[in-house]
Amino acid sequence: MLKKAKRIVVKVGSQLLAGNEGLNGEFIGELSRQVGELRQKGREVILVSSGAVLAGIKALGLNRKPFSLSEKQALSAVGQPYLMEEYRKAFKSFGTEVAQVLLTAEDLRSKERFLNAKNTFEALLKFGVVPIVNENDTVSVEEIKIGDNDNLSAHVSVLVDADLLIILTTANGIYDKDPTSNLDARLIPVVENEEELFKTCDFSCKTAFGTGGMGTKVEAALKAARKGIPVIVAGGRENDVLLRILNGEKLGTLFMPKKKLKAKGYRILYLMKPKGKLFIDEGAEEALVKMGKSLLSKGVKRVEGKFERGDAVEVFSLSGELIGKGIAKCSSEEVEKTKLCIHRDDFVLLKEVEGEGV
Repeated sequence: MLKKAKRIVVKVGSQLLAGNEGLNGEFIGELSRQVGELRQKGREVILVSSGAVLAGIKALGLNRKPFSLSEKQALSAVGQPYLMEEYRKAFKSFGTEVAQVLLTAEDLRSKERFLNAKNTFEALLKFGVVPIVNENDTVSVEEIKIGDNDNLSAHVSVLVDADLLIILTTANGIYDKDPTSNLDARLIPVVENEEELFKTCDFSCKTAFGTGGMGTKVEAALKAARKGIPVIVAGGRENDVLLRILNGEKLGTLFMPKKKLKAKGYRILYLMKPKGKLFIDEGAEEALVKMGKSLLSKGVKRVEGKFERGDAVEVFSLSGELIGKGIAKCSSEEVEKTKLCIHRDDFVLLKEVEGEGV
């Protein structure tokens, strides 16, 4: 499966990019060399790279993370050129050009913008350019914020129809507990059942400069795997880690793919921010869950939040259990006046996606 992967998304975190004096040029150079070798073998590589805020912190001589959104946006604006210049110099030495691609959640949740972004990636890869992706922190507000580059890497993998997502981190994979403070921590080589994973693992640890710990990496890996994309979480400091993985060597943790979502369902579930909640009776729940039917307004017993036609809404049972998420066919004020609330084609049933297995 790994040897056959042609289009690969590689995510690199801030901790790997951090050097004593700003960005770690040696690591970036080594990463670029491996990507260059993969490209020579006919692989296509897209990098999702953190590091802009870190570069901004170092450039301004700070020793802390930003306190506010505006500080983060400012530091990202300062650091992004430094980050791209490091990549540009490193890849240029191997005869490869790079491109900066900055995305927000809005670029991914809109079907039209999703397709436009997809076409841009296709053109860049056709030109032999390595796209380097980051969240557009400078303009991101809560409504269009992705939040972390682990999840961004999953979204990009879906966007470009990747054959493999590799998330490089400071740990050598997913462990059942924090390996830096637990000598008995056990590496999980393969994840096939997410319920078992969450029963045995603790993902609460975070890092000094990163936006999340292992929890966000697992979250991102599960999202991509549910779309049918295999994911490997591996140690970025391992020698030739990318080359060895693509040669079939068993490094890190492999999340086995289970194709449960189409592109539309992925956007509804993971990219569209819910604007409201619908609480439905047992008859409507049975129609949705067991019969695969649409949600009619007569089954809706309570509405929370204000939403418009085309907004995403969450659907709950009367007991408060989340059933799924869909696109509303009416506004919150029109629920009682219309017949159809959510068409089945615009609804994602949570149990079908997050049941046993990845």
